[in-house]
Amino acid sequence: MLKLNKNKRYLLACSYGPDSMALLDMLEKEGFNFIVAHVNYGVRKEAKQETLDLNYYCAERDIQIEILYAKVPKKDANFEAKARQIRYKFFKEVYDENEVEALLVAQHQDDSLETYFLQRQRGGFVEHYGIKEQTRIFKMNVIRPLLDFSKKDLELYCQTNNVPYSIDQSNFSNTFARNVIRHTIVSKMNAWERQTEINKMRELNLMIGEIYKKLAKVDLSSKNVLLSLAEDELQRALVLMARRIQEDASISASLSKEIKKILNSPKPNVSLKINPKLIFIKEYDFITFHNGEENYVFEYKLEKPKVLDNKYFYLDFTIDASNRNVREEDYPLTIRNALKSDVMVINSYQVEVRRLFIDWKMPASLRKRWPVIVNKDNTIIYIPRYRKEFKMTKGLNFYVKK
Repeated sequence: MLKLNKNKRYLLACSYGPDSMALLDMLEKEGFNFIVAHVNYGVRKEAKQETLDLNYYCAERDIQIEILYAKVPKKDANFEAKARQIRYKFFKEVYDENEVEALLVAQHQDDSLETYFLQRQRGGFVEHYGIKEQTRIFKMNVIRPLLDFSKKDLELYCQTNNVPYSIDQSNFSNTFARNVIRHTIVSKMNAWERQTEINKMRELNLMIGEIYKKLAKVDLSSKNVLLSLAEDELQRALVLMARRIQEDASISASLSKEIKKILNSPKPNVSLKINPKLIFIKEYDFITFHNGEENYVFEYKLEKPKVLDNKYFYLDFTIDASNRNVREEDYPLTIRNALKSDVMVINSYQVEVRRLFIDWKMPASLRKRWPVIVNKDNTIIYIPRYRKEFKMTKGLNFYVKK
């Protein structure tokens, strides 16, 4: 009995191997609403016939199938990585076009054990031992309903239920580390050995789960909280924070140690580029991650008093703006992000805007997108005051969105 919702529609990744064909048959027999997605890389000589057979199988049962014919050179050193990229990009397109609930992948218990042994062999940071039943890939919900089934279970299921399938002969080679583990360890394990390793894997995941429960109860944006964590806890905390910005972000043990040095540094504002799409930022005692590709340059023109509501600020000058030092003769106004060269006249003295930001202890990330109001003479007439403990009140005619 599959733990899925019959009121939802799913996308099944199907290779025509015994695992995905067994899942296809289960879905059909249990009355689930689903689409099949299949990728032919044109590498194996059997691939053409497999695609034809799967297409015929689905057509006979009136099951919608989407097929991608891809080209990845077999001798490409990065074949597996490129094939995965192509495969999931295609799945994402079908997923979005058909508005499905989740992508179903037929990975099984053997796959999970292989992953577990690979993780143990490689060492280092492990977010979850084995394969997760549910996860996110390419902004898709991914569900693996067969993790309690062994490979032999699924082959027997197909044979018992007369479900056709094809065996990928490349799985019998020892070209890849996973195949070596499959043939020398997992395939040779008896039932007791298999269950022993599954129990060990579950215990390790329970321990990791306890760490995540602890992290869920604390303020991860606090420098002092992060410094109070053990090394493994800190690394997991940083990964959690980073993935709020970038779904597949990773933080290595060495990078976690480098960030810890930044946390201990007396410098109040420090940033560290993790990758082109992700930046770690320390702003006094506040810690966060930002999108490295985000552009904070903006400029809005106000020919007359009106309402402006965007991702940077809210403004309503339709009634009165005198509290923002705006007069009728100042129009047209320009509201733009502050620049390093900006100055403002305060009590007859020219003051550098960047100096004001420093005095206000404004986080460095906010300085790039903090708005200033400029009049028709290109003179800055108003800058909203930064307050760490700012609270919204009714009737505000101008405020910055943090």
